[in-house]
Amino acid sequence: MITMNRHFCNFIFLVKAVLGYLAYFSIFPTFISPFLHKARGVKINKIRDVYIAPTVLIDSLYPELLTIENNVYITRGVKILTHFNPTPPQQDIIGKESILGEVIIKSGAFIGISAIILPNVTVGVNALVAAGAVVTKNVPDYAIVAGNPACVVGDIRKKIWEK
Repeated sequence: MITMNRHFCNFIFLVKAVLGYLAYFSIFPTFISPFLHKARGVKINKIRDVYIAPTVLIDSLYPELLTIENNVYITRGVKILTHFNPTPPQQDIIGKESILGEVIIKSGAFIGISAIILPNVTVGVNALVAAGAVVTKNVPDYAIVAGNPACVVGDIRKKIWEK
């Protein structure tokens, strides 16, 4: 029998969930989504310097483990996770109820449509995460990453798009 997780009975969780839901559907003005995520606990310095598109899902339980620096662009359908809750049998093996990990998205980064960023990841300065990429490891500064799992396929300083 599965019991209700203690997080879902918590008032703070419910507030974070409602704000996240509103941010998920916010369209205009563009600073509303970053504002709502910051209110949930996401670390955002200047909300007007960050674009978070509609349908972006940021971790519902631990949004405070996400840092988004300035001039970041996060496109539709992106999912950013800062925790993993294993099943009860997995918890017995791992010895933990939750696994938490900070996610940092550095200045100038671009996260493509439907990319997934997993816990314990830093996306480097001016890095580009391709659409649909699953980021499991740190992304170097200026790197272009793609695939599942994401791997470096280029460098934005090289003019690959002029071919």
